[in-house]
Amino acid sequence: MKLTKDIIKALIQEELQEAFRMEADFEPGTMVNWTVLAKVVKTTSGGKQKVDYERMTMTGAVKELIRSGGDVGGVVIVMDPDGNTHEVEISELSHA
Repeated sequence: MKLTKDIIKALIQEELQEAFRMEADFEPGTMVNWTVLAKVVKTTSGGKQKVDYERMTMTGAVKELIRSGGDVGGVVIVMDPDGNTHEVEISELSHA
């Protein structure tokens, strides 16, 4: 398959449309999930401390959507149940 200008333009346009469609899915008040890496210190049987990272699922409600403008992938400000706010990329969110 030969890559032409038209094919490349169509691919880029589809990717941009998908990114903007994702922005519309996360309106303020929508409950969402995302994952973060949490640092966990474990002690081995020999007594040494080992640093490990675990994925933790976070939940919260969308507070504000920062539109991406011309850039792909906007940012959402999410408030968790404890009242803390987090900036999360739209691509990392899923509906709760």
